[in-house]
Amino acid sequence: MRAQGSWWGALLLALILQSSVFPFFLPEGFTPDLTRGLVLWLALTGTPRHGVILAFVAGLTVDLFAGAPLGLTALMRLVLYGFARPGRGILEMPVAVFVAGPLAVLSDTIVIFLVKRGIFLNEVSLGALSTIALKQAAVEFAAIPLIFILMELATGYRADEAPA
Repeated sequence: MRAQGSWWGALLLALILQSSVFPFFLPEGFTPDLTRGLVLWLALTGTPRHGVILAFVAGLTVDLFAGAPLGLTALMRLVLYGFARPGRGILEMPVAVFVAGPLAVLSDTIVIFLVKRGIFLNEVSLGALSTIALKQAAVEFAAIPLIFILMELATGYRADEAPA
């Protein structure tokens, strides 16, 4: 129950920070996507349960809070969960948490590249998409380990003890 409550509290805080606070203090493109880190936590640790549902809810709430096309972030979070879930147990290697963030950005970038014609009115070049992805990868390199440390403290669950 503690893990469930901690995750919902973290989601609410993440939504407030990434949609209302960070944009005022951080340059455009360098705002961490905290829900991406929460979904990685779900996928790689299995804490709390029902990760696929929580991943979908995390994405849908971002769509609602941030005004993204409804369902886009939900789709990205489901794809991320699906890509990351087989990696459960990989966090026994300390370096893995640093690699997870940039790989999560790659997952999101692939989804956006595949659906970009259906969601953007104007053509988005691969160069522009790559530039944004590189900025996000740099941010997530630092943000994901911090999110995991905070989630370990909040849930009382160690990420490197996830069942395989």
